[in-house]
Amino acid sequence: MRRAATLTTTLAALLLATGALAGCADTTAPQAAPPWPTPAPTPLPEYRTELPEGALASVPWLIYPDGFECGGTEGCPNDYRAHFGEPGPVLPDGVEYYDPAKHDCVVVAPVGVDCFG
Repeated sequence: MRRAATLTTTLAALLLATGALAGCADTTAPQAAPPWPTPAPTPLPEYRTELPEGALASVPWLIYPDGFECGGTEGCPNDYRAHFGEPGPVLPDGVEYYDPAKHDCVVVAPVGVDCFG
């Protein structure tokens, strides 16, 4: 009888210890969120590869240098950055970089240049 009581006590202790350890190792419990914010992945930039249908009628679209100013009240004509954002590494057909020798007084009237004199 004494042996049965010892065996029962030992089995009960093992069962209790196993249950306690199983409760500690429970991985289905909800995990707390980290205390610091996780940054969102940086999206890859998307560049326009072609002009929209309506913009094709008024080519060329020009990419002006930073700080460039045109005369008049309308601003710079066909300003690609103002309408479509930053250009990508490959320009769409009908888009070109501003060239003073080619565009001044033909397409653009820059501030400080007399195109009408």
